[in-house]
Amino acid sequence: MSPENVWNVWNRILRASPWEIVWGLLSSPVVCAALGIALALVVVRVRRGSSTGRSVLRGERGAVGAIALVVGVVWVVDLALRGYVLDMSATVSWWRFAVAPIAAAAGMAVWGALLRTKAPRRTVDATSAARRTWTTFGSRRGIRILLALMVVTSCLVVVFGQMSTALDPGVAAHVALDVPNVEAPPIVTVFPGWAYGIPLLAGVVALAAAVVFALHRNAVRPFSDRVRLDLERSGRSDAARDVVTLALGVVLIVLGGLLYMARSGAVTTMIVMTDSGAEARHDVSLPHADLILAGGVVAPFLQIAGCMLLALLVVRAIGLVRARPRRSASPVEVPV
Repeated sequence: MSPENVWNVWNRILRASPWEIVWGLLSSPVVCAALGIALALVVVRVRRGSSTGRSVLRGERGAVGAIALVVGVVWVVDLALRGYVLDMSATVSWWRFAVAPIAAAAGMAVWGALLRTKAPRRTVDATSAARRTWTTFGSRRGIRILLALMVVTSCLVVVFGQMSTALDPGVAAHVALDVPNVEAPPIVTVFPGWAYGIPLLAGVVALAAAVVFALHRNAVRPFSDRVRLDLERSGRSDAARDVVTLALGVVLIVLGGLLYMARSGAVTTMIVMTDSGAEARHDVSLPHADLILAGGVVAPFLQIAGCMLLALLVVRAIGLVRARPRRSASPVEVPV
């Protein structure tokens, strides 16, 4: 950034109102990530002592926290490269909304595939042989919320895709806004069209499949004979809740980004020179621009919430890995 640009930015900050400064900060995903991490640390400090120490699946839950860390790092690195390192102003970064869901889906798929039961396995009885599905240990409320967010995200992708305009064959990453009562070409702005929506849909589908696979593997693998059954059930419930929390955080992040991009292209202003030499300002907006603008206002808070969930998983995983196993979580011989 040149000194002239820095000076112009500083002058705009001096002329801006406090609300404009706050909104400008919230418009940065990096700031949202920092706020989410700070909130996660506050929550952990407030709830210190209430975290479960009796989970027997410390390694599995620590791995979910590691996946959350990798997803967050990949997302932030992509933001930094596109926004501060590389000049991609003329490039359609179609992967920007898909990188986090695909990274999370890949991590969950590996996590589920590597789940194993430590030998010896529990002898089959009426309690351990009960039919288990991918929802047996999962948080039902969390799964419903995740499903609702995925449906909302998919519907918005379809709606925004229908509203978008393709400037080049096969690339719909803009929207054309017609200026009313003015003989001028349409205003073309960046918009989350099909170029961004199709990779995002693929990422959401992959994430949903990975969540079901991970929860299924967590539920159906045999119980260990060296761990009390109630403790292992509690541990599997904790692991399933972590998996759903990871997916929720990822969906909130990409949904916030999608809404914010739509807001940036919903309303614009065009200045037209009249025959008398005067300037005429024309406000141009998309249909249902009020709803899109409202979604844009909510977008930063969605990203803050998503980053907070990912940070909570990371901090909790660090605490589980570092904590000394309590006596109640130690292997217990159970007669069969």
